Amino acid sequence: MSTYDVSIVIRTLNEKEELGQIIEASSKQDFSGKTEVIVVDNESSDGMKEFAEKHGAKVITIKKDDFTFPKSMNVGIKEAKYPVVILTVGHALPVNAEWINSAAKHFSESKVAGVYSTVIPKKPYSISEFFLYYPGFIFNKMRGPFAVKKVGKGVFGATNLAIRKSLWEEHHFEEKYELGGEDTHWAEWALSRGYEIICDTSFAVRHSHHLNFFCNNYSYR
Repeated sequence: MSTYDVSIVIRTLNEKEELGQIIEASSKQDFSGKTEVIVVDNESSDGMKEFAEKHGAKVITIKKDDFTFPKSMNVGIKEAKYPVVILTVGHALPVNAEWINSAAKHFSESKVAGVYSTVIPKKPYSISEFFLYYPGFIFNKMRGPFAVKKVGKGVFGATNLAIRKSLWEEHHFEEKYELGGEDTHWAEWALSRGYEIICDTSFAVRHSHHLNFFCNNYSYR
């Protein structure tokens, strides 16, 4: 049983239907703690804001001209009221009902700064995405939860990660990394100060970028 309550920060743009899926999945979690959902919206035009608020989420809007990846993360975390913050995106989908607890439980260890998982491809996806994502996920699943020794490709991606808010208050995501890299930099900062980053595949989401190369030829269950 986790001793921490969790804020879920979802970054999105014109993803009302997919956002509904992740909000529904979040509401059906096997988790005894308190949760809140914060949506950081990039001026959606599909009614996403009204939809999210109708389903109990707090919505923060960032103008398109002001948007960067790290800024959207910092704005969302600033509004979070709970000590553990999960960061994800509107087109990701938790793989199971243990998603929240699989991250939150690790923060009972004071040295844990963050938790992440490699992702599973989400339909529709291409052959290239199948081979890009799935082998790494299976390898890490076989290892079981483990602390990473260094940050590299596929480690602590902001598509799906959890952090300790008190450490974010010490060191925000660097906004100079406008197009990405702020998540890796934060993990490196945490490791350099003796904290741990945990990989736990029970905390995975399904996520795809719809990369070209025979998209839709594979399906995943």
